[in-house]
Amino acid sequence: MEKVCLVDGNNLMFRAYYATAYSGNMMKNSKGFPTNALYGFVNMMQKIIDEEKPKYIMVAFDIGKNFRKEKYDTYKAGRSETPEELKLQMPVARKILEAMGIKYYELEPFEADDIIGTFAEACNNNKEYDATVISSDKDLLQLITDEVEVKLLKTKDYIMMNRQTFFDTYGIEPIKMIDLKALMGDASDNIPGVKGVGEKTALTLLKKYKSLEGVYEHLPEIKGALKEKLVNDKENAFFSKELATIYKDVPIDVNLENIKYNGLSPDYNKILEDLEFYSFLK
Repeated sequence: MEKVCLVDGNNLMFRAYYATAYSGNMMKNSKGFPTNALYGFVNMMQKIIDEEKPKYIMVAFDIGKNFRKEKYDTYKAGRSETPEELKLQMPVARKILEAMGIKYYELEPFEADDIIGTFAEACNNNKEYDATVISSDKDLLQLITDEVEVKLLKTKDYIMMNRQTFFDTYGIEPIKMIDLKALMGDASDNIPGVKGVGEKTALTLLKKYKSLEGVYEHLPEIKGALKEKLVNDKENAFFSKELATIYKDVPIDVNLENIKYNGLSPDYNKILEDLEFYSFLK
């Protein structure tokens, strides 16, 4: 079985940036260029290579407009503007990946999740490959299958989520993460869900009725205030399910041979020197 790593690039860069920004440690090189996110990003990518030893690896990024925003104006509207120092570091992250021998993908109007989902689906359809998705974004848990696991990053560690660990945690199948989001919403992405329905209630409904559609088919059985909430927000619930669903058919070439890990190029040391990452050069 060949190991494929599918990495959420934006997620890693944001994590790396805020890990140091919160402490006030805004690293810069001698030319005044901000480097704190890049330092953390290099560290995390090297760790992925060391720990996972993938034969195949790719990194996906968000870029420009996305189709969910076009459908729903306020999608991700609650998020603060990306800091300028982080924006400046994003193009350099791509150069670092090229020098590391790692292919990256970005395609408007899709999100990184959709690109990862498309590669995960390719692994599902070819039993010679096992995929590990790497991110702290729980949205990606819906991709878990027998062939796909998610290395869910935490502040200091991670949880390896496969079918069994997901079921042990939530009591539902991984694909039902979409239905869970449809009912409870997601404040971080500004997905509305059903107002007043939290995770506990949503999971109870899904364990009993199996899906969002099942919940609404059995609406006459549901009583009181919960029924009222579900009736009032039916349109939002189904629209939220659409927003929360990762698209798995992004029009990119998903030939896995294109993402074979080739190891570091001679340019890698030069980039580290420019950024003054001397500890990595050692």
